[in-house]
This record gives sequence, structure tokens and C-alpha cells, in this order.
Amino acid sequence: MRKIRRSGEEHSAASAGRRVNVNNSRREQPAREPGGAKPPKEPKEKKNHPILRFIGRTIATLICLGVMLGSLVAVGMVYYVVQATANDGDLLDLDNIQLSQSSVVMATDPDTGAQVEYATLRSSNSHRVWADLEQIPTNLQYAFICTEDKDFYNEPGVNFKRTIGAMVNEYLLPIYSSKQGASTLEQQLIKNLTEDDSASGIEGALRKLREIYRALCLSKSYSKETILEAYLNTISFTGTIQGVQTAANEYFNKDVSQLTLWECATIASITKNPTNYNPYTNPENLINRRNFLMYNMWQQGVISEDEYRNAAAQPLVLAEEEDTKKTSSVTSYFTDALFTEVVQDIMAKENITESEAQKLLYTGGFTIEATVNTKLQSQMENLMLNTDDAYFPAGWHEEEVTSISDDDVQVFNEDGTPKTRTGEDGTVYYYRNVRTQAAMVTLDYDGNVIAIVGGLGEKTKSLSLNRAYNVERQTGSTIKPIGAYALGIEYGLVNWSTMLNNSPLYQKQDMVIRDEDYCRKNGLMGLTDKQLRAYPNAWRSWPRNYGGSYGDNSDVPLWNGLARSLNTIAVRVGDLVGASNIFNFVYNTLQLDTLDPTNDVGLAQMVMGSQTHGVTPTALAAAFQIFYDGEYTTPHLYTRVLDRDGNIYLENNATSYQALTPDTAYVMNRLLKNVLYSSVGTASGRYPNSNGMEAFGKTGTASDEKDLWFVGGTPYYVTAVWWGYDAPYDMTKTLGKQQAKTRTCVNAWKALMEQVQADLPYKAFPTSDGVVERRYCTQSGLLAGASCPSTAVGYYRADDLPDTCNYSHASAAAEPPADTAAPAGDAAPEQTVIPSDTSALDTE
Repeated sequence: MRKIRRSGEEHSAASAGRRVNVNNSRREQPAREPGGAKPPKEPKEKKNHPILRFIGRTIATLICLGVMLGSLVAVGMVYYVVQATANDGDLLDLDNIQLSQSSVVMATDPDTGAQVEYATLRSSNSHRVWADLEQIPTNLQYAFICTEDKDFYNEPGVNFKRTIGAMVNEYLLPIYSSKQGASTLEQQLIKNLTEDDSASGIEGALRKLREIYRALCLSKSYSKETILEAYLNTISFTGTIQGVQTAANEYFNKDVSQLTLWECATIASITKNPTNYNPYTNPENLINRRNFLMYNMWQQGVISEDEYRNAAAQPLVLAEEEDTKKTSSVTSYFTDALFTEVVQDIMAKENITESEAQKLLYTGGFTIEATVNTKLQSQMENLMLNTDDAYFPAGWHEEEVTSISDDDVQVFNEDGTPKTRTGEDGTVYYYRNVRTQAAMVTLDYDGNVIAIVGGLGEKTKSLSLNRAYNVERQTGSTIKPIGAYALGIEYGLVNWSTMLNNSPLYQKQDMVIRDEDYCRKNGLMGLTDKQLRAYPNAWRSWPRNYGGSYGDNSDVPLWNGLARSLNTIAVRVGDLVGASNIFNFVYNTLQLDTLDPTNDVGLAQMVMGSQTHGVTPTALAAAFQIFYDGEYTTPHLYTRVLDRDGNIYLENNATSYQALTPDTAYVMNRLLKNVLYSSVGTASGRYPNSNGMEAFGKTGTASDEKDLWFVGGTPYYVTAVWWGYDAPYDMTKTLGKQQAKTRTCVNAWKALMEQVQADLPYKAFPTSDGVVERRYCTQSGLLAGASCPSTAVGYYRADDLPDTCNYSHASAAAEPPADTAAPAGDAAPEQTVIPSDTSALDTE
């Protein structure tokens, strides 16, 4: 019989199936509700630690505040960029890009005193020709894209990954070893068009923010093709060249559409650094950069490996320049130097790169007030044309190089093939014929550079190598007067007639100066001085005079040693002054800051002129200003730069100060006059005939006749002339000892001064009340006494006169004859000539 259960009974029975021992329970069981159902359990309360609750609440609060602050910052940034770029409509109108204004160089007409236009730094159509993108080869487009912005076609005008990385590296954590570039082509185009390029700090960050916003807007408003076309037509190259069409015509005499692969890569390479990759002055650097660009194109699949290798093997061959182009676009050496100076000053003012400063100068519409004397500049240019080698002999010789530029005179074999040599590492060396070069620069005594020419022959390129302004050479003996002699007089250590022994400062037996040739031939170069003392022949006397003579051990007056440029006398004076004192004076006071503070502090460098790098002709001419009245002024090529509205944008940063006392300056002026007017002077008789005006000067020869110099001054101008090879080379190997002499430089200076001073009124050097003329004893060098049989006149500081001679002298008949060779009207005070080897004349 089936038993039917009621629902309540069933539930009760089921409940009774499992019994719970309440005695073992941790908590008493709650009473059951009627009907047997269990009551709901009371939720358990979690008890967190109070510190953890506080931290949690704080973090939540900070997150909320951060979100709020971030929102405010974002709103502020949007507001800022909208306001800062409100006037971008015209600047970033790619459909109607306005060509910027050219800058103009103004000069003072020497005849009328009026301001005249001397040169134009062009950004006009003659130097920027627009090319449609369809004309521009794909290889040229991708030469820029693959290297500058490989994601150009896929990004929205900004590469956020690179931008964030660059900003973290710049402002937070230096995660890269160098400053990172993150600019897309859109951003670079914006820099070209807006000239908005603050480089660092807060302003740099704000500029980057403006640039990002502008790039996003530009990318949204224009197609990639339009942006790329504008970029390729506004980018700057060397000189006055802007845009790829003008570059193709200038460098290769081609329309841009006709460029080959390697020519495309060459053009794209220049813009990275127009100076370092200048095709005329740094062809090797440019070839390396060109090949790197093509390697990028190959790696990114734009060109094949065969195309890359064939193009990389091509030499750099630039177009011949047409006569019409030369006359219309080639700037003078003065304009080149001026351009360099102004660009450097713009870089410092705006904190921008060189290429950006060049762009600003070409397009900013500036007026530059230059120091050039247009008449003297033309006269110097005509002289330096050196027609038929009238002043500077050629001295051709072969030189080995790793690449040939279009300006080189390449050497060929008899079968017409280029003469080459392959090195052990596979490098191919070419040969070119080179000739001597020269440079000349003239300043007035206010530091104004009024004429400068940096090479011989006709100038065919803008911004070509300027040997007068940019190239440093060893000074040879031209450093003697501005260092040792000037300070010796200034410090009261020597005077006009101080008697000094014409013999080496160090004798061989003193074991002070090594004989490098002997040590090299006998394998002793690695020995210490202490170890080398065991080899008496490993030492030599020092210094030698020009020609190898160690002097005749006679005492000669200081004026004579300077006029003859005797190394033995100059080193003795330098030893009294101290090499470190000389270095500090010429480096700091005379601003010859290309000298090496580590390696050039020594008598050989500071007296003999064998420096590590040397100085430029411009810097050396400026140093000789001090022999006018003792004042030094930093050399400069402009006085002011005005912006397009006529406001002063730049003023030259030249400084003027008294480097020597006027007394010392006048004594040195008279001493250096002897170089030209005394019969023993190294430039004897080669003073300019300029209406009776006087002159002073100093010759200089570097070791092995690698650099020949003359620095000469007249009451109007001071001029430096350098002659040698671009790659230092012994000139006696090509010209012979009778041709490779400093008289070449002296004669060129003399010819120029006679021309430029022909119509100038007579002018004299300033004198000094603190300098007196006194007769001195030619045997003792002291002021002449009653018993002195032979005397001459010298110039002395009144506060530093020698004692009076009271020696007992030999018969006057034994005295050497007086120096009376110079014409009476121009002669220095009558001097007694100390017997000397006449082969030292016209030498160092």
C-alpha cells in the first residue's frame, strides 16, 4: 500500500536526515522559523586595517584629482595651441606659398660715404624654382622619405612613438646616448614655413606642442603628395640654393626630372648639414652620406641591391659652371665670410641649428651693414687672380686623395685611364695635381675686416673654401713679436739694445732637447729622458736659426735679432717671459683661441711658431693691430643687422681693450719697422712707396717651408698674407729654395698697399709721450757714455731706461760699419750692423 506523504512531513523528514551537533559549533544556531525553514544568515562584516583604508581612499582621491587635472591641462593645451596658431592660415597655405624676402648686404662707398648695396643673399626665383611633384623623380622623393621619415605615408603628420621617446629623453630620463630627432616631413615643412624653432627648455616644449598641432592640421587639410611637394621645394642647400629644382640645376646642370639615383641621393644628403656635406669643400663627407642614404633605400625595398651597389660606386661629378651663372650668383670671399659670421650669431641668438639659421638669413629680409671697403676688396681680388702667376708661383705636384671633385685636376695614365692605387683595405686612391694657394686679409685698426680673399684665381663657387677666414696654419716666426718680444718690452725684461747671445739656449751636452731623427733611426723613441742620457748623440742643441746655423756666439742687440728673425735671440727673450705667459696673452688677450691649451704651451710653439693647428690669417692680422696704439679689437665683418622693419636685430659682439701700453706698442712699432727698412731685415727694402708713409712688418716660415707668411702694417691698414699648399707640403720640393721665400708674400702686400694708398692723404703712426730716443753703446747695449766709440739711436720707454755705459772700450777702428743702406728719408735711426751671415736675409 502506497503511503502518501504531506509536504510538511516530507520536509521534516528530510531535515531530520542530517543532525548537527550544536555543542561543537563555533556559534549558536539561530532559532528556526515556524514551519522548520532556516532564517537567512547575517552577512559577515569585513574588518579592514585603518591604514589600508586610508591609503585606498587617498589613491582613489588622487586618481580623481589626476583625471580632473589632466582634463584641465588638456583643455589648456588645446586652448593654447588654438590661440598660438590662430594666424597660421597664410603661413601654412600650401596652395599659395609666398617666397620670403632676400637679405641685403650694404657697404659704405669709400668715395662718397653713401650706403650702397654690395650683395644680395637671394631667396628669389633665381635661386628657388618650383617643381611639381610629377617632375621630381621617385628616387629623390624616397631619398628623403627613407632617411627622414620612413612612415611618412602611414602616419597622421606626427610620429607619436618617436615624439614621446624624444621628449622622455629630453626632459625626463636620458634613455638615448644623444639627442633624438622625431620630426616628420610635415613638421620639418612647418619649421621651414613658420620659422618657429625654439630649441630647448619650456619654450622648446611649447614649440613642439604647436608643431604637433600644426602637423595634424596640415595632414588633415592636405594630401601627402601636396605636403611632400611643398617640402621638396622649400628645403635649403648650400649657398643661396633652395628647392630640389634649383639644386639639380646648380650641382648637375640638369632639370630635376633627369637626375640619376646617385644624384638624387647626393642632393638629399646635403640638407642634413650644408657645411659638413658641402659638395665643393667636403666631397668625401658627402659621398659617405650619399651612400648611407642609398643603403637605407635598399634596406627599405625602394631600390634593389644591384642598384645600390652600382650607384654607390659612382664618383662625385658636379657640373661645370657657366660664365653667366658665375657673374650672377657667385658671392665674394668677403660675402662668404660675412655670411658665416652672421649665421653663427643667429644660431647663438635663436638657439637653432646652422641650416635653420642659414634659412632664416636667406629668407628673413635682413639688411646687413658690412665693414667691406668695396674698392679695396676689388683691388685685392684683382691681385689675387694671380694672372700668369704674377705674384704666387704655382709649384704643381701630385697629391693622393680618396675621391675626385669637379674642381680637381685629375692625374691620368698614358692610356687615358685615371691614375689610382688600391690600399691593403681595398680603398681606391686617386691622384690630382695641386698648386700652391694663398690668402690675404686687410683690417683697419678698429677691427673692421675691409677686404678678404681666400684663394688664388677666379672664384667659381659661393661659400667655397675661404683660406683667409676658416683655415688655420702654423704661424712660424710671425708669432715672435706678438708674444715674446712685446711682453719682454712690456714687462721691462728687455729693451731696444739689450745684448743677447746668438747661440742655442740649450746645448747638446745639456741633454734637454732630443734629436728626434737620431732617436728614430736608432730605435730609441720609446726611452725615457733618464734612459736616453746613456746616448750622448741622442740630444741636440736648440734652437737653430734658419738654414741650420746655431749662431756665431756673438752678442747682438735685441732690435737686430728681431729684424733678422734669429730664433736664438727670440727664444732667449721667450725664456725670460715664460712660455705660459706668452700663451695666456696670445690665447686670451689677442683671442688666438684656435691654439691648443694642452700642446701649444712651450717655447717651440710660442716662439718658433710650430703649433698644433695654428691660426687663421684673419686672427693673425687682428693680433698685429696692437702695434698701432696697443689696442686690440675683435675682428668683425658687420656692424649691425636690421630686420625687415628696420629694427636692430643683431649688433656685432666685438670687444675693444688695451692689450699693450701705448709705450710698448710704439717701441714695438719702431722695432718692426727695421724688418723692412734695415739692411739686415728679412724684408729689407720691400716697404711700400706710399707718399712717404711708414710701414712695419714681420715675416714667418713654418717648418720645412710648409707655410710662408707676412703680416704688414701701415698707418691705415694691417694685412696678413699666407702662401702654401692646402695640404701642408714642403714648398722647396716644387719651387726650390730661391723661390719658396717669404719675399713672395711681402711683394704681394707691397703691391696692394701701393695701389690702395696711392690716393690717400699722408698719415703717421701715433707716437707715445712715454717713449724717448736715446743713443746707446753698440758694444754694451747700455746708454752711450762719453767714452763709447760707436753709438746708435734706439727707442726706449722713459720709465725703463738702461744704465749708462762706463766700460773701457777697444779702439773705435775695430767697430763694424754703421747700417746706412736704407734711404735717408725712410730710414730707421742709424744702427750699427752686427756682422752676420748674409744668407739669412729674406729668410726666417
